[in-house]
Parts: sequence; C-alpha cells; structure tokens
Amino acid sequence: MQPKAARNIPIEALRLIAVAGIAVFHTFQWTFQATCIGAVEYAPLAIFPYSGALGFINLLGCWANEVFFMISGYFLIASAARAWDGGATWKSQMQRTVQRLGKVVMPTAFYCVVALAWSTVVSPIPDVTLNTHYWYTLGLEFIWVYAATVFMAPWFGLAKSRLSQKSNTVTVIAVGIFAFVVNGYLAAMSATSGGEFSWLQKLMSAVTYVIAFLIGGLLRDVTGAMDSEKAGALGTRSLAAVLAIATILEGVLSFTGNLTAMAVLSYKSTSLISFALAAASLLFAATRRSASGNPRTAGVIVTLSTATLGFYVMQSLASSLWRPVFNTLLANILVSQNSPAAICIITGTVISIVFALALLIIDAARSLIVRKLKRQ
Repeated sequence: MQPKAARNIPIEALRLIAVAGIAVFHTFQWTFQATCIGAVEYAPLAIFPYSGALGFINLLGCWANEVFFMISGYFLIASAARAWDGGATWKSQMQRTVQRLGKVVMPTAFYCVVALAWSTVVSPIPDVTLNTHYWYTLGLEFIWVYAATVFMAPWFGLAKSRLSQKSNTVTVIAVGIFAFVVNGYLAAMSATSGGEFSWLQKLMSAVTYVIAFLIGGLLRDVTGAMDSEKAGALGTRSLAAVLAIATILEGVLSFTGNLTAMAVLSYKSTSLISFALAAASLLFAATRRSASGNPRTAGVIVTLSTATLGFYVMQSLASSLWRPVFNTLLANILVSQNSPAAICIITGTVISIVFALALLIIDAARSLIVRKLKRQ
C-alpha cells in the first residue's frame, strides 16, 4: 500500500518506536518499583549494570508520551498557523478540530464499550464496571490530556501567526523553563511532606505534556529554517549527545546503587532528560529523508503508526489482565534461572514488543473495517 504523500515516514516510524517504549516501560514498571524498594526476590536486578538497564527502561514511558505530544505539536501548530494566515475563520478551525477530536474520542469510546461488554457478559475485568469510573477517566488520563491539547491547537496556531518567530520561540522556552522549575519545586516539597503535593505533580505532568506539544511546534520552525544537510547533522548530533548523557547518567546511578535518584529522574513531570531525549528524537526523525525505498515497508509503517491510540487504550483498559501475568513471569524468571537478571530483561522486552504489535494489528484491522463500512 502506497502511503499518503503527507506522511513523513521517519516520524511515523518514531511513533512505532515510542509504542515499543511504552510497552516495555509498562511491563517493567512494577519490577522497577519493587527493585527500588529492595524487594528480596528482585535483588538480582538491583545491581550494576542491570539496575541501569531498568532505569533506562523507566525513562521510556515519559519519553514516549512526550514524543507523541511533540509529534502532534510539530504538525498541528504549523497547520493551524497556516490556516490563520490563509484567512481561516474560527468556524473552519473548530470544524477541523472536531474532526481531529473524533479520531481520538470515537476509537476510545469503542474500546471502552467493548471492555465493558466483555467484563459484563464474558469474563470480569477488574474495576471495569458500570459502577466504577476510574477505568475510563483517570485510567485513560493520557488520552484525555491529549484530546484537550489537540483542542487547544487553534489557539496555539493563532499565537504563532500573530507573534514574530523570535517572540514565539522566547515565550515557549520561557514557559517551558518555568514549568520545569515548578515541577522541581513540587517534587522537593512532596519528598519532604510525605507526598502531600503528589496531586499537584500529576497535574503538572499534564502541563509538561502541553509544553512538549509547544516544543514540537518550535522544532518545526528549526527544521523549516535550516539547510537540510545542516538540520540532518544537528539532529544526529543532538540525539547521539542526549543518548550518551542518559546512558552515562543511568550507568553512574546504577554503579553507585542510587535507585532512588533513578526513580525521581524518570517521573513524568521532573524527567528533564526524557524531555530532551524526546526533542532530540523528533529532530532526528524530522531531518531524515521522508521517502522510503520500499513502498510496502512505508505502507506498513503508516498503517501501524495510525493504530497508536488504539494500542494505548487497549493496553490501559486490559492492564489488570495482562500485567499480573507479565509480573508473575518476570518474577519466576528471577528465582529460577542461572542468569536471571539478563534473561528477565530480555524476556520482558520481547514479550512487550510482541504484545504491542498484536494490539497495533488489532486496531489497524478495526480501522480497515470502519473505512470499508464508510465507503459502503
């Protein structure tokens, strides 16, 4: 299948890498937490270099979420700004926004209905009932924050079209710095007050995702203003530098046994290294050649990348089913193998990617069926 010309294949491929990052992160989330608190059965993972590998994996969740927001900001803010410059009205902007929100809300509602029906008729899914609401509200927090951010895209585009490029850049960077300063302050206050400010930290995590959306818009300016060869070199050097810093940082913390610092480093609102890695990843992808030498490969990438949202919703709604199975499998490996830590990490990574691919294929099939029904 030939992908649409508007699709940037390297960026679509980055979406898939981010999906893999989310899947691996969620598989090891409890394992990392248990290792940090010193659970005896997870002791093999608490030593160098395995704790460093776990720490790096724990960065992937925050990194992937910020990648998703940055990619959307990269395209949507520029699109909204161009529309305003072309004489768009609020009515036309809202119509486009409603169409985009439909692509977020409708698949989410579909999977919520399927999960509820399965839990009611076939086999109970813990916490998925008519009498509970967490599973479709805060349980899908990422989706609703994303939808709210997409809704704000016309306003961000309007600001971009009205401000000079320098003013827009300075404003976004200043707001981003302020947000991370507040994040750091709240993290420090929460640590000294027994978690009293944790709810504010979660709120600021959502704000951080909006900042990522805005930074994505700035990266579009960078790639558009620079010579392609210079932009490509900048993307390569940036990604290599941030990857090296993240690897060295996790290695040092692993070697010194500072697992607490690893946990703080990877929290959504305070993981500056994840944020920088997300920006460098998008810059690298955006400065690659968009054309693919193999149209079929490009078509597969586009098809699977458009199933990203479906993957996230399915994984979240079914987490009470797959997570205990994965946790038990990894825990059993740690107590039964000759090289338990390495085998545990490799096994967890493989099953995460296979699981993610299965969910992507399911949602791609759903999308295909919907398109065929619409044509009929």
